[in-house]
Amino acid sequence: MDAPLPIDGLPDGLTQRAMVATDADIDAVASLIAAAELAIDGVVDIDREDILTDWARPGYHLATESVGVFEGERLIAEAEVFKGRRAEVHVHPHARGRGIGTALLAWTEDLAAARGSTTIAQTVSDANEVAADLFARHGYVYGHTSWILEIENIDRPKVSLPAGFAFRPYTDSDARDAFQVIEDAFNEWPNRHPAGFDDWAALTIRRPSFEPWQMLLVVSEDTDELVGVTFLLDYAAEDGWILQLATKATHRHQGIATGMLHEASAVFWDRGRPKVGVNTDSRTGALALYEKVGMHVTRSYTNRAKDLRSGHAL
Repeated sequence: MDAPLPIDGLPDGLTQRAMVATDADIDAVASLIAAAELAIDGVVDIDREDILTDWARPGYHLATESVGVFEGERLIAEAEVFKGRRAEVHVHPHARGRGIGTALLAWTEDLAAARGSTTIAQTVSDANEVAADLFARHGYVYGHTSWILEIENIDRPKVSLPAGFAFRPYTDSDARDAFQVIEDAFNEWPNRHPAGFDDWAALTIRRPSFEPWQMLLVVSEDTDELVGVTFLLDYAAEDGWILQLATKATHRHQGIATGMLHEASAVFWDRGRPKVGVNTDSRTGALALYEKVGMHVTRSYTNRAKDLRSGHAL
């Protein structure tokens, strides 16, 4: 299969095709998602490079796992399914109420089933009541809750690590060890599917804007063992963002994660960023940690999943 599945139930006059990793399509999708986020949450989180790096993942087949819906030449909706399990659907605010979201929801399920998956899931803002009702009517059940937290640049935090640990600059030779610390920690989450190094690298160290300062490493001063990793995203004149943070299981509850959070904030304060944000969810148990360092929840999201096998419970 070298083209996306047809979208059943698409309103008359609309066309579909796979998205292509060109500037035109990247810009169109970024603009579409921005409009949807602004209409639902009143803020825009998407960045053009987010689209570029998502589509660059080796495990993602854009030609068959994405689809755009067009009215004439204008992109008015798009859907994606990553590895047959995780779906995203966006409909432009001006195109809602025409059944496009319902048709794309069915398309994601059909694609997941064609890939041999038994479940499909989506995460949407809790402000999107229309989507919540749509999921409920189509047999989706609660998966987990996600939160976006922020802290404002008020006072430079005091950075400290436990005795015997220190920050060390990132080099290219640290890449696979950094990945493993993050992957091992994230794989403790229930129902989490492991990621490969190349998919992780596409979202982090292979981003066009990546610079070594964005990877914070904590090591044991005695052995140089890597025990903590934090990856930062810099959105230029906008807020700073903590994309990933992980501590080795053998070194938790010592204050390493708190030290990394303080260092991340200090790095962004020095770069003039007005706020620092992070995303976490109920599978991680990290909400209290972020709140402890002064971050507060600004938005919440719910992941909903559906078992594609009739009669089976998730």
